[in-house]
Amino acid sequence: MKINFRHIPAALLLATATLPAAAQEFRSSYFMQTSNFRHQMNPALLDSSYVAVFLGNLNVGTTGNIGLKNFVYKTDPAVWGYELGTFMHPSVSAGEFLGGLHDKNRADVYLNMNLVSVAFKALGGSNLVELNLRSNTNVSLPKELFEFMKTTGSKEHYSLENIGMRTQNYLELALGHSHSINEKLTVGAKMKLLFGAAYADLDVNRLDVTMNGDQWRIQGDARLKAAILKSELTHEGPDKNSEDGRSRVDGLDDVSFSLPGFGLGFDLGATYKVMDGLTVSAALTDLGFISWSGVKQASSAGDYTFDGFEDIHVSGDNKENKLGDQFEQLGDDLGDMFALYDDGEGSHTQALAATLNLGAEYELPYYKKLRFGFLYTSRLSGLYSWHQGMLSANVRPVKWFEATLNTAVSSTGWTLGAAASFKARHFNFYVGTDRFFGKVSKEFIPLNNLNANVNFGMTFPL
Repeated sequence: MKINFRHIPAALLLATATLPAAAQEFRSSYFMQTSNFRHQMNPALLDSSYVAVFLGNLNVGTTGNIGLKNFVYKTDPAVWGYELGTFMHPSVSAGEFLGGLHDKNRADVYLNMNLVSVAFKALGGSNLVELNLRSNTNVSLPKELFEFMKTTGSKEHYSLENIGMRTQNYLELALGHSHSINEKLTVGAKMKLLFGAAYADLDVNRLDVTMNGDQWRIQGDARLKAAILKSELTHEGPDKNSEDGRSRVDGLDDVSFSLPGFGLGFDLGATYKVMDGLTVSAALTDLGFISWSGVKQASSAGDYTFDGFEDIHVSGDNKENKLGDQFEQLGDDLGDMFALYDDGEGSHTQALAATLNLGAEYELPYYKKLRFGFLYTSRLSGLYSWHQGMLSANVRPVKWFEATLNTAVSSTGWTLGAAASFKARHFNFYVGTDRFFGKVSKEFIPLNNLNANVNFGMTFPL
């Protein structure tokens, strides 16, 4: 198995356009009394005994402020010989393309899968042992990068900032406990052992791009760190070496299973009943780190030249220029623009993306089966930080059924979510979404923005 580093910058672009599925928790369930996994947002909400195996909880989705339609456009087959083109196609005006972008264009993809979970009563409270698979990928690209790509030559200088991609993939073994201090106050905590499988972080602090004759002079600092299972670096030919003798990185090869990362994390939370019908809550989750060994390191040349972007389309007499071929050509050019050179191996300690949750829940005095809640969520992660305020209505008309409907405003736009839970004597099945998909392509890729997810699972009460 080989992983190509040279096209990592292209992967960033493709990610913002075509990711198939960031926070990782199902926030619609925060105020649902029948939700067994809301303790992932606040460990003080661990209040029932159950067992879950494999698909006890599966949450997969995306967040973002752009979608597929920002990067892929219909063309006239009679003129060009194909139906779809990238934003670089000559039939797409710069004004149309750039007008649909933001100053900071972002996309987040995540997966949170529960592999096994057991919750039980003991030690004066509720206890938990669970194993989860977690994956989180974040991409941030500035509008000026796309302006340079689309309108190359209209300006003599571009300053590019806030370019980055980061992915974290690890197993999480969690031990949790919640305890009622009195009738009003409940506290909870988790300790989590983390086993890292794959990590990569491409960080471009700044790129100054200046016209220099027929070429572009690029001055900047791009750095890549990667620890992906067990693997070895591969390099391009000697003609691609930098002036200081460093070899240009081509990718990773000889990839086999390993866990190069180990870390520790904590979740802390509390709920407090202010008065009858009103409860407030607060939690900090994912306070911790993962230390990675055998980290492959690479960086840019610092001061180098770039020939610019080639034509990635062909005229109508060639019928074979598929959309994938256009993105591949674009990827080759981006690979030259963000050329990376081997800096050897090292170690790296990476902080987790901590999350703050603040909630308030009000139960109607004349109909206690209906409750309203407000949840503020803030993910603290530097360039990839994310914030949301969610208002929800929750109803449990009978003991075995509960439903919620919510609306939220976040850093990536407005969303609408809903969930339903069926709690029988011997099983609890639930399904829902924090962000309805809206309009999608035939490949189920969100067209307008990447705010979409799905959550479902089944647990067995003890």
